[in-house]
Amino acid sequence: MYIVNKEQMYSSDRYTTEVIGIDEAILMENAGQKMADEIVKLMPNSSSVTVFCGVGNNGGDGFVVARRLKQLGFNVNVVVVGDANGYKNAAYNNFKIYKNLGYSVFSYDNIDFSFFNVDVIIDAIFGIGFRGDMCANFSDVILKINNSNAKVFSLDIPSGVYCDSNIPCNVAVKADYTLTVSFFKDSAFLYPARLNYGQIFLIDAGIVLNKSEIGNVKRLWGYSNFKNTFPKRKLNTNKSMEGKILIVGGSKNMVGALILATKSCFEAGAGLVFVATPEFVRAHVINNVFEATYIDCCEEFGVLTDFNMCKNIDVLACGPGLGRKDVTRAVVKKAISLNVPIVLDADALYFLDAELLNAIKNRKFPTVLTPHAAEMARLCNCSVEYIENNRFSISKIKAVDWGAYIVLKGPNTVISTPSGTQIVNTSGNSGLSKGGTGDVLTGIIAAFIAKHKNIEHAILNAVYMHGKVSEFLVAEKLETNNTVNATKLIANFNKVL
Repeated sequence: MYIVNKEQMYSSDRYTTEVIGIDEAILMENAGQKMADEIVKLMPNSSSVTVFCGVGNNGGDGFVVARRLKQLGFNVNVVVVGDANGYKNAAYNNFKIYKNLGYSVFSYDNIDFSFFNVDVIIDAIFGIGFRGDMCANFSDVILKINNSNAKVFSLDIPSGVYCDSNIPCNVAVKADYTLTVSFFKDSAFLYPARLNYGQIFLIDAGIVLNKSEIGNVKRLWGYSNFKNTFPKRKLNTNKSMEGKILIVGGSKNMVGALILATKSCFEAGAGLVFVATPEFVRAHVINNVFEATYIDCCEEFGVLTDFNMCKNIDVLACGPGLGRKDVTRAVVKKAISLNVPIVLDADALYFLDAELLNAIKNRKFPTVLTPHAAEMARLCNCSVEYIENNRFSISKIKAVDWGAYIVLKGPNTVISTPSGTQIVNTSGNSGLSKGGTGDVLTGIIAAFIAKHKNIEHAILNAVYMHGKVSEFLVAEKLETNNTVNATKLIANFNKVL
Protein backbone atom coordinates (compact mmCIF):
# COMPACT_ATOMS: atom_id res chain seq x y z
CA MET A 1 0.00 0.00 0.00
CA TYR A 2 1.32 3.40 -0.99
CA ILE A 3 1.42 6.77 0.78
CA VAL A 4 1.44 9.84 -1.46
CA ASN A 5 1.75 13.59 -1.18
CA LYS A 6 -0.50 15.98 -3.06
CA GLU A 7 1.62 16.23 -6.21
CA GLN A 8 2.01 12.46 -6.42
CA MET A 9 -1.75 12.06 -6.12
CA TYR A 10 -2.41 14.61 -8.87
CA SER A 11 0.28 12.98 -11.02
CA SER A 12 -1.38 9.58 -10.62
CA ASP A 13 -4.79 11.06 -11.43
CA ARG A 14 -3.41 12.45 -14.68
CA TYR A 15 -1.55 9.25 -15.46
CA THR A 16 -4.72 7.21 -15.00
CA THR A 17 -6.86 9.42 -17.23
CA GLU A 18 -4.33 10.48 -19.89
CA VAL A 19 -2.09 7.41 -20.20
CA ILE A 20 -4.18 4.50 -18.93
CA GLY A 21 -7.33 5.99 -20.45
CA ILE A 22 -9.84 5.70 -17.60
CA ASP A 23 -12.17 8.68 -17.73
CA GLU A 24 -12.33 11.03 -14.74
CA ALA A 25 -16.08 10.47 -14.52
CA ILE A 26 -15.56 6.72 -14.11
CA LEU A 27 -12.99 7.26 -11.36
CA MET A 28 -15.34 9.60 -9.49
CA GLU A 29 -18.22 7.16 -9.86
CA ASN A 30 -16.05 4.29 -8.59
CA ALA A 31 -14.89 6.28 -5.59
CA GLY A 32 -18.32 7.59 -4.65
CA GLN A 33 -20.11 4.26 -4.99
CA LYS A 34 -17.51 2.41 -2.90
CA MET A 35 -17.40 5.13 -0.26
CA ALA A 36 -21.19 5.00 0.07
CA ASP A 37 -21.11 1.23 0.45
CA GLU A 38 -18.46 1.56 3.18
CA ILE A 39 -20.62 4.08 5.03
CA VAL A 40 -23.57 1.67 4.91
CA LYS A 41 -21.40 -1.13 6.33
CA LEU A 42 -20.17 1.05 9.16
CA MET A 43 -23.51 2.74 9.94
CA PRO A 44 -26.20 0.25 8.81
CA ASN A 45 -28.88 1.54 11.17
CA SER A 46 -28.56 5.20 10.26
CA SER A 47 -31.42 6.95 8.53
CA SER A 48 -30.68 10.68 8.30
CA VAL A 49 -27.62 11.95 6.45
CA THR A 50 -26.34 15.40 5.50
CA VAL A 51 -23.63 15.68 2.85
CA PHE A 52 -21.70 18.97 2.81
CA CYS A 53 -20.18 19.44 -0.65
CA GLY A 54 -17.53 21.89 -1.69
CA VAL A 55 -17.33 22.98 -5.32
CA GLY A 56 -14.29 20.93 -6.35
CA ASN A 57 -13.84 17.24 -7.12
CA ASN A 58 -14.31 16.34 -3.46
CA GLY A 59 -17.80 17.81 -3.73
CA GLY A 60 -18.32 15.73 -6.88
CA ASP A 61 -17.52 12.61 -4.85
CA GLY A 62 -20.06 13.83 -2.31
CA PHE A 63 -22.83 13.93 -4.90
CA VAL A 64 -22.11 10.35 -5.98
CA VAL A 65 -22.19 9.22 -2.35
CA ALA A 66 -25.44 11.10 -1.74
CA ARG A 67 -27.06 9.61 -4.85
CA ARG A 68 -26.06 6.08 -3.86
CA LEU A 69 -27.36 6.52 -0.30
CA LYS A 70 -30.63 7.97 -1.62
CA GLN A 71 -31.08 4.94 -3.86
CA LEU A 72 -30.51 2.68 -0.84
CA GLY A 73 -33.32 4.36 1.04
CA PHE A 74 -31.47 6.79 3.30
CA ASN A 75 -32.93 10.22 4.08
CA VAL A 76 -30.21 12.40 2.53
CA ASN A 77 -29.82 16.15 2.23
CA VAL A 78 -27.02 17.73 0.21
CA VAL A 79 -25.72 21.17 1.14
CA VAL A 80 -23.36 23.09 -1.15
CA VAL A 81 -20.79 25.19 0.69
CA GLY A 82 -19.61 27.81 -1.79
CA ASP A 83 -20.79 28.93 -5.22
CA ALA A 84 -22.44 26.06 -7.12
CA ASN A 85 -21.48 27.80 -10.38
CA GLY A 86 -17.91 26.71 -9.65
CA TYR A 87 -18.47 23.03 -10.50
CA LYS A 88 -16.48 21.73 -13.49
CA ASN A 89 -16.06 18.54 -15.50
CA ALA A 90 -16.95 15.34 -13.62
CA ALA A 91 -17.93 17.23 -10.46
CA TYR A 92 -20.37 19.35 -12.50
CA ASN A 93 -21.80 16.24 -14.18
CA ASN A 94 -22.55 14.61 -10.84
CA PHE A 95 -24.06 17.81 -9.48
CA LYS A 96 -26.29 17.89 -12.56
CA ILE A 97 -27.18 14.17 -12.38
CA TYR A 98 -28.20 14.54 -8.75
CA LYS A 99 -30.53 17.42 -9.59
CA ASN A 100 -31.85 15.70 -12.73
CA LEU A 101 -33.02 12.83 -10.52
CA GLY A 102 -35.25 15.30 -8.75
CA TYR A 103 -33.20 15.53 -5.58
CA SER A 104 -32.94 18.86 -3.79
CA VAL A 105 -29.67 20.70 -3.29
CA PHE A 106 -29.47 23.31 -0.55
CA SER A 107 -27.16 26.28 -0.19
CA TYR A 108 -25.36 26.63 3.11
CA ASP A 109 -26.66 30.19 3.34
CA ASN A 110 -30.26 28.90 3.59
CA ILE A 111 -30.18 26.04 6.10
CA ASP A 112 -30.88 25.71 9.82
CA PHE A 113 -29.62 23.56 12.68
CA SER A 114 -31.72 20.56 11.64
CA PHE A 115 -29.20 19.78 8.89
CA PHE A 116 -26.64 19.05 11.62
CA ASN A 117 -29.04 17.13 13.87
CA VAL A 118 -28.68 13.88 11.89
CA ASP A 119 -27.18 10.42 12.31
CA VAL A 120 -24.38 10.91 9.79
CA ILE A 121 -22.59 13.95 8.38
CA ILE A 122 -20.42 13.49 5.29
CA ASP A 123 -17.63 15.99 4.78
CA ALA A 124 -16.95 16.46 1.07
CA ILE A 125 -15.84 20.09 1.26
CA PHE A 126 -12.14 20.37 0.35
CA GLY A 127 -10.24 17.11 -0.18
CA ILE A 128 -6.52 17.23 -0.97
CA GLY A 129 -6.90 20.53 -2.83
CA PHE A 130 -7.16 22.52 0.41
CA ARG A 131 -4.72 25.43 0.30
CA GLY A 132 -5.66 27.23 3.51
CA ASP A 133 -8.44 29.38 2.06
CA MET A 134 -11.01 29.41 4.86
CA CYS A 135 -13.71 32.06 4.49
CA ALA A 136 -16.40 32.56 7.13
CA ASN A 137 -18.88 30.05 5.68
CA PHE A 138 -16.31 27.25 5.58
CA SER A 139 -15.16 27.93 9.15
CA ASP A 140 -18.73 28.08 10.34
CA VAL A 141 -19.82 24.79 8.77
CA ILE A 142 -16.74 22.95 10.03
CA LEU A 143 -17.22 24.21 13.58
CA LYS A 144 -20.85 23.09 13.49
CA ILE A 145 -19.88 19.69 12.11
CA ASN A 146 -17.40 19.24 14.95
CA ASN A 147 -19.98 20.29 17.55
CA SER A 148 -22.70 17.98 16.22
CA ASN A 149 -23.59 14.60 17.69
CA ALA A 150 -23.47 12.95 14.26
CA LYS A 151 -20.93 10.38 13.16
CA VAL A 152 -18.67 12.26 10.76
CA PHE A 153 -17.24 10.74 7.57
CA SER A 154 -14.63 12.67 5.61
CA LEU A 155 -14.12 11.79 1.96
CA ASP A 156 -10.45 11.29 1.11
CA ILE A 157 -9.10 13.70 3.75
CA PRO A 158 -10.75 15.75 6.53
CA SER A 159 -11.50 19.26 5.31
CA GLY A 160 -9.03 21.77 6.70
CA VAL A 161 -6.24 19.18 6.89
CA TYR A 162 -3.39 19.62 4.44
CA CYS A 163 -2.39 16.60 2.41
CA ASP A 164 1.33 16.95 3.10
CA SER A 165 1.55 18.70 6.47
CA ASN A 166 1.37 17.54 10.07
CA ILE A 167 -0.32 20.79 11.14
CA PRO A 168 -3.98 21.17 10.16
CA CYS A 169 -5.66 24.52 9.64
CA ASN A 170 -6.84 26.15 12.87
CA VAL A 171 -10.36 25.06 11.83
CA ALA A 172 -10.51 21.49 10.50
CA VAL A 173 -13.02 18.65 10.50
CA LYS A 174 -12.50 16.06 13.23
CA ALA A 175 -13.77 12.95 11.51
CA ASP A 176 -14.80 9.67 13.09
CA TYR A 177 -13.95 7.93 9.82
CA THR A 178 -11.98 8.97 6.75
CA LEU A 179 -12.53 7.16 3.47
CA THR A 180 -9.32 7.86 1.61
CA VAL A 181 -9.18 7.33 -2.14
CA SER A 182 -6.73 4.85 -3.75
CA PHE A 183 -3.65 5.78 -1.69
CA PHE A 184 -3.00 6.95 1.85
CA LYS A 185 -1.99 10.59 2.20
CA ASP A 186 1.09 11.87 4.02
CA SER A 187 -0.77 13.69 6.78
CA ALA A 188 -2.54 10.46 7.80
CA PHE A 189 0.79 9.47 9.38
CA LEU A 190 1.84 12.83 10.79
CA TYR A 191 0.76 14.21 14.17
CA PRO A 192 -1.27 16.15 15.13
CA ALA A 193 -3.00 16.03 11.70
CA ARG A 194 -3.52 12.27 12.15
CA LEU A 195 -5.91 13.00 15.02
CA ASN A 196 -8.40 14.57 12.61
CA TYR A 197 -8.71 11.42 10.49
CA GLY A 198 -10.35 9.07 12.97
CA GLN A 199 -10.42 5.51 11.64
CA ILE A 200 -9.07 5.30 8.09
CA PHE A 201 -10.42 3.09 5.30
CA LEU A 202 -8.74 2.79 1.91
CA ILE A 203 -11.12 2.97 -1.05
CA ASP A 204 -9.91 1.55 -4.38
CA ALA A 205 -11.25 3.88 -7.05
CA GLY A 206 -9.11 2.48 -9.87
CA ILE A 207 -6.47 5.22 -9.85
CA VAL A 208 -3.11 3.82 -10.97
CA LEU A 209 0.13 5.02 -9.44
CA ASN A 210 2.22 6.92 -11.98
CA LYS A 211 5.14 4.63 -12.83
CA SER A 212 7.54 7.54 -12.61
CA GLU A 213 6.58 8.00 -8.94
CA ILE A 214 7.10 4.41 -7.77
CA GLY A 215 10.62 5.09 -6.52
CA ASN A 216 9.49 8.19 -4.62
CA VAL A 217 6.28 7.15 -2.90
CA LYS A 218 6.28 5.76 0.61
CA ARG A 219 4.97 2.28 1.47
CA LEU A 220 3.30 0.76 4.49
CA TRP A 221 4.67 -2.28 6.31
CA GLY A 222 2.19 -4.53 8.07
CA TYR A 223 1.25 -8.07 8.97
CA SER A 224 1.23 -9.56 5.47
CA ASN A 225 4.67 -8.05 4.78
CA PHE A 226 6.05 -9.53 7.97
CA LYS A 227 4.50 -12.94 7.28
CA ASN A 228 5.94 -13.07 3.76
CA THR A 229 9.48 -12.03 4.69
CA PHE A 230 10.21 -13.45 8.15
CA PRO A 231 12.67 -16.36 7.82
CA LYS A 232 11.86 -19.77 9.25
CA ARG A 233 14.36 -21.38 11.58
CA LYS A 234 16.11 -24.31 9.90
CA LEU A 235 15.92 -27.80 11.42
CA ASN A 236 19.69 -28.32 11.08
CA THR A 237 20.72 -25.00 12.57
CA ASN A 238 23.11 -24.20 15.42
CA LYS A 239 23.81 -21.23 17.66
CA SER A 240 26.42 -19.73 15.34
CA MET A 241 24.09 -19.95 12.34
CA GLU A 242 21.40 -18.04 14.24
CA GLY A 243 23.55 -14.94 14.60
CA LYS A 244 26.47 -13.79 16.71
CA ILE A 245 25.73 -10.34 18.10
CA LEU A 246 28.01 -7.99 20.03
CA ILE A 247 26.26 -5.36 22.16
CA VAL A 248 28.42 -2.49 23.39
CA GLY A 249 27.00 -0.30 26.12
CA GLY A 250 26.20 0.16 29.76
CA SER A 251 27.73 2.49 32.30
CA LYS A 252 27.66 2.89 36.06
CA ASN A 253 24.54 5.06 36.04
CA MET A 254 22.69 3.21 33.24
CA VAL A 255 22.75 -0.52 33.83
CA GLY A 256 19.19 -1.39 32.77
CA ALA A 257 19.49 -0.26 29.15
CA LEU A 258 22.15 -2.86 28.35
CA ILE A 259 20.23 -5.62 30.14
CA LEU A 260 17.09 -4.81 28.13
CA ALA A 261 18.96 -4.76 24.81
CA THR A 262 20.70 -8.06 25.59
CA LYS A 263 17.53 -9.82 26.76
CA SER A 264 15.54 -8.66 23.74
CA CYS A 265 18.30 -9.77 21.40
CA PHE A 266 18.11 -13.30 22.77
CA GLU A 267 14.30 -13.22 22.77
CA ALA A 268 14.35 -12.21 19.11
CA GLY A 269 16.27 -15.36 18.23
CA ALA A 270 19.98 -14.52 18.34
CA GLY A 271 22.16 -17.61 18.75
CA LEU A 272 25.00 -15.96 20.67
CA VAL A 273 25.13 -12.54 22.31
CA PHE A 274 28.43 -11.08 23.44
CA VAL A 275 28.46 -8.08 25.76
CA ALA A 276 31.08 -5.34 26.06
CA THR A 277 30.44 -3.34 29.22
CA PRO A 278 32.26 -1.97 32.30
CA GLU A 279 32.97 -4.36 35.17
CA PHE A 280 30.32 -2.83 37.44
CA VAL A 281 27.61 -3.31 34.79
CA ARG A 282 28.79 -6.83 33.94
CA ALA A 283 27.99 -8.01 37.46
CA HIS A 284 24.38 -6.87 37.06
CA VAL A 285 24.00 -8.30 33.55
CA ILE A 286 25.28 -11.68 34.76
CA ASN A 287 22.46 -11.80 37.32
CA ASN A 288 19.80 -10.97 34.71
CA VAL A 289 20.91 -12.59 31.45
CA PHE A 290 22.47 -15.98 32.11
CA GLU A 291 23.00 -16.74 28.41
CA ALA A 292 25.29 -13.79 27.60
CA THR A 293 29.04 -14.03 26.99
CA TYR A 294 31.43 -11.26 28.00
CA ILE A 295 34.49 -9.79 26.32
CA ASP A 296 37.41 -7.80 27.67
CA CYS A 297 37.07 -4.02 27.76
CA CYS A 298 38.89 -0.91 28.92
CA GLU A 299 37.09 1.53 31.17
CA GLU A 300 37.56 4.75 33.06
CA PHE A 301 35.37 6.03 35.90
CA GLY A 302 32.69 3.44 35.17
CA VAL A 303 32.36 4.05 31.41
CA LEU A 304 33.84 2.23 28.42
CA THR A 305 36.86 3.60 26.64
CA ASP A 306 37.65 0.60 24.41
CA PHE A 307 36.62 -3.00 23.75
CA ASN A 308 38.04 -6.08 22.12
CA MET A 309 36.33 -7.24 18.97
CA CYS A 310 35.19 -10.87 18.80
CA LYS A 311 35.86 -12.94 15.70
CA ASN A 312 33.08 -13.66 13.23
CA ILE A 313 30.53 -11.25 14.71
CA ASP A 314 27.51 -10.85 12.43
CA VAL A 315 26.13 -7.61 13.87
CA LEU A 316 27.31 -5.01 16.38
CA ALA A 317 24.88 -2.87 18.37
CA CYS A 318 26.29 0.13 20.21
CA GLY A 319 24.74 2.69 22.50
CA PRO A 320 22.29 1.38 25.14
CA GLY A 321 23.35 2.96 28.44
CA LEU A 322 26.79 3.78 27.03
CA GLY A 323 27.03 7.17 28.73
CA ARG A 324 28.18 10.49 27.36
CA LYS A 325 31.64 11.00 28.82
CA ASP A 326 34.14 12.37 26.31
CA VAL A 327 36.34 9.28 26.62
CA THR A 328 33.49 7.12 25.34
CA ARG A 329 33.52 8.72 21.89
CA ALA A 330 36.43 6.41 21.00
CA VAL A 331 34.12 3.41 21.52
CA VAL A 332 31.62 4.71 18.98
CA LYS A 333 34.41 5.62 16.57
CA LYS A 334 35.78 2.07 16.82
CA ALA A 335 32.33 0.53 16.25
CA ILE A 336 31.95 2.58 13.07
CA SER A 337 35.39 1.46 11.83
CA LEU A 338 34.57 -2.27 12.05
CA ASN A 339 33.60 -4.30 9.01
CA VAL A 340 30.24 -5.57 10.22
CA PRO A 341 26.67 -4.22 10.08
CA ILE A 342 26.14 -1.89 13.03
CA VAL A 343 23.14 -0.52 14.89
CA LEU A 344 23.73 2.81 16.65
CA ASP A 345 21.22 3.90 19.25
CA ALA A 346 20.83 6.07 22.32
CA ASP A 347 24.16 7.45 23.58
CA ALA A 348 26.03 6.29 20.49
CA LEU A 349 23.96 8.79 18.51
CA TYR A 350 25.09 11.55 20.89
CA PHE A 351 28.67 11.27 19.60
CA LEU A 352 27.84 11.43 15.89
CA ASP A 353 29.54 14.67 14.90
CA ALA A 354 30.58 15.64 11.36
CA GLU A 355 33.68 13.42 11.47
CA LEU A 356 31.81 10.29 12.54
CA LEU A 357 28.90 10.90 10.19
CA ASN A 358 31.39 11.18 7.36
CA ALA A 359 32.95 7.89 8.50
CA ILE A 360 29.49 6.29 8.40
CA LYS A 361 29.01 7.58 4.88
CA ASN A 362 32.20 5.80 3.81
CA ARG A 363 31.44 2.46 5.47
CA LYS A 364 31.25 -0.66 3.28
CA PHE A 365 28.80 -2.39 5.63
CA PRO A 366 25.25 -1.31 6.57
CA THR A 367 24.67 1.21 9.33
CA VAL A 368 21.36 1.55 11.15
CA LEU A 369 20.58 4.70 13.17
CA THR A 370 17.53 4.62 15.46
CA PRO A 371 16.86 8.18 16.69
CA HIS A 372 13.71 9.56 18.22
CA ALA A 373 12.76 13.12 17.25
CA ALA A 374 14.99 14.84 19.82
CA GLU A 375 18.02 12.73 18.85
CA MET A 376 17.34 13.40 15.18
CA ALA A 377 17.13 17.13 15.90
CA ARG A 378 20.54 17.01 17.53
CA LEU A 379 22.01 15.10 14.59
CA CYS A 380 20.57 17.63 12.15
CA ASN A 381 21.31 20.71 14.28
CA CYS A 382 17.70 21.85 14.21
CA SER A 383 14.67 21.97 16.50
CA VAL A 384 12.49 19.02 17.46
CA GLU A 385 9.57 20.96 16.01
CA TYR A 386 11.33 21.11 12.64
CA ILE A 387 11.86 17.34 12.70
CA GLU A 388 8.21 16.67 13.55
CA ASN A 389 7.06 19.05 10.81
CA ASN A 390 9.31 17.37 8.24
CA ARG A 391 9.59 13.73 9.33
CA PHE A 392 9.44 12.31 5.82
CA SER A 393 11.66 14.78 4.01
CA ILE A 394 14.41 15.18 6.61
CA SER A 395 14.81 11.45 7.29
CA LYS A 396 14.99 10.70 3.57
CA ILE A 397 17.56 13.43 2.88
CA LYS A 398 19.77 12.33 5.76
CA ALA A 399 19.51 8.61 5.01
CA VAL A 400 20.76 9.25 1.48
CA ASP A 401 23.38 11.78 2.60
CA TRP A 402 24.80 9.60 5.38
CA GLY A 403 24.40 6.32 3.51
CA ALA A 404 22.55 4.85 6.50
CA TYR A 405 19.24 3.25 7.35
CA ILE A 406 17.38 5.69 9.59
CA VAL A 407 14.64 4.43 11.90
CA LEU A 408 12.94 7.68 12.95
CA LYS A 409 10.97 6.50 15.96
CA GLY A 410 7.60 7.80 17.06
CA PRO A 411 3.97 7.22 16.10
CA ASN A 412 4.12 5.53 12.68
CA THR A 413 7.89 5.07 12.75
CA VAL A 414 9.47 6.03 9.42
CA ILE A 415 12.24 3.83 8.04
CA SER A 416 14.41 5.50 5.37
CA THR A 417 17.05 3.68 3.35
CA PRO A 418 20.32 4.88 1.76
CA SER A 419 18.67 4.60 -1.65
CA GLY A 420 15.87 6.99 -0.63
CA THR A 421 13.12 4.42 -0.17
CA GLN A 422 10.76 5.14 2.71
CA ILE A 423 8.47 2.76 4.56
CA VAL A 424 6.02 3.56 7.35
CA ASN A 425 5.40 1.06 10.12
CA THR A 426 1.76 0.26 10.93
CA SER A 427 2.10 -1.26 14.41
CA GLY A 428 2.47 0.24 17.86
CA ASN A 429 0.65 2.41 20.38
CA SER A 430 1.35 5.05 22.98
CA GLY A 431 2.48 2.38 25.44
CA LEU A 432 5.86 2.49 23.70
CA SER A 433 6.52 6.01 24.99
CA LYS A 434 8.49 4.69 27.96
CA GLY A 435 12.15 4.61 28.87
CA GLY A 436 13.83 1.39 27.79
CA THR A 437 11.58 0.49 24.88
CA GLY A 438 14.16 1.85 22.46
CA ASP A 439 16.81 -0.43 23.98
CA VAL A 440 14.48 -3.39 23.38
CA LEU A 441 14.13 -2.33 19.73
CA THR A 442 17.90 -2.16 19.35
CA GLY A 443 18.24 -5.75 20.50
CA ILE A 444 15.51 -6.94 18.15
CA ILE A 445 16.98 -5.12 15.14
CA ALA A 446 20.42 -6.59 15.78
CA ALA A 447 19.04 -10.12 16.09
CA PHE A 448 16.85 -9.79 13.00
CA ILE A 449 19.69 -8.45 10.84
CA ALA A 450 21.60 -11.62 11.61
CA LYS A 451 18.58 -13.80 10.75
CA HIS A 452 17.42 -12.09 7.55
CA LYS A 453 19.19 -12.15 4.20
CA ASN A 454 17.66 -8.76 3.35
CA ILE A 455 18.63 -6.02 5.81
CA GLU A 456 15.69 -3.83 4.86
CA HIS A 457 13.28 -6.65 5.71
CA ALA A 458 15.15 -7.22 8.97
CA ILE A 459 14.76 -3.63 10.11
CA LEU A 460 11.13 -3.39 9.03
CA ASN A 461 10.18 -6.66 10.69
CA ALA A 462 11.94 -5.67 13.91
CA VAL A 463 10.09 -2.36 14.10
CA TYR A 464 6.81 -4.08 13.26
CA MET A 465 7.24 -6.79 15.92
CA HIS A 466 8.27 -4.24 18.54
CA GLY A 467 5.04 -2.31 17.96
CA LYS A 468 2.92 -5.43 17.63
CA VAL A 469 3.89 -6.71 21.09
CA SER A 470 2.74 -3.44 22.63
CA GLU A 471 -0.54 -3.69 20.70
CA PHE A 472 -0.97 -7.29 21.89
CA LEU A 473 -0.56 -6.36 25.55
CA VAL A 474 -3.30 -3.75 25.31
CA ALA A 475 -5.63 -5.70 23.00
CA GLU A 476 -5.51 -8.77 25.27
CA LYS A 477 -6.12 -6.52 28.30
CA LEU A 478 -2.88 -7.69 29.87
CA GLU A 479 -1.82 -4.05 30.15
CA THR A 480 -3.04 -0.58 29.33
CA ASN A 481 -1.15 2.03 27.33
CA ASN A 482 -0.13 3.46 30.72
CA THR A 483 1.34 0.23 32.07
CA VAL A 484 3.18 -1.24 29.07
CA ASN A 485 6.92 -1.15 29.68
CA ALA A 486 10.15 -2.51 28.21
CA THR A 487 10.35 -5.54 30.49
CA LYS A 488 6.80 -6.58 29.58
CA LEU A 489 7.60 -6.25 25.89
CA ILE A 490 10.43 -8.75 26.23
CA ALA A 491 8.33 -11.13 28.34
CA ASN A 492 5.56 -11.25 25.73
CA PHE A 493 7.60 -11.22 22.52
CA ASN A 494 7.32 -14.99 22.17
CA LYS A 495 3.50 -14.94 22.34
CA VAL A 496 3.24 -12.50 19.46
CA LEU A 497 5.89 -14.16 17.32
